[in-house]
Amino acid sequence: MTDNERLFTAYDFLKKNGYIKTYTQLAEVLGTNKAGINDLKNGKKKVSIENIRSMIKSYPRLSLNWLVLEEGNMEIKENNIQGFDISMELLVMQKEKIEELKREIAELRYTSKEPILYKSVSEPAPKLKNK
Repeated sequence: MTDNERLFTAYDFLKKNGYIKTYTQLAEVLGTNKAGINDLKNGKKKVSIENIRSMIKSYPRLSLNWLVLEEGNMEIKENNIQGFDISMELLVMQKEKIEELKREIAELRYTSKEPILYKSVSEPAPKLKNK
């Protein structure tokens, strides 16, 4: 199956499941017009990476592996999508915690009476010589 054929197989799946209704909607998702859709359907134009990116962003149920490589299933099952959302939630929480810790470190540096002898948080503090 060609890339173009997979795109329209995905369109048929999305239409059958009520996610999309017309080629006009598909054209909006892909950032083109009905003539552009006809060119894709007739093989006059090839599916671009931008087309694939738009499809995946607009319809996260579509499998990127299937759309690009024709591997696995076309549809990602609901539990996999939720797992992805949970992972993203965890990443956001971790990023917020890192930012909080950076602010705390900056505040401690500012209020510290001892001179700070190292450049960044990732570097260990140098050993001080005993006099």
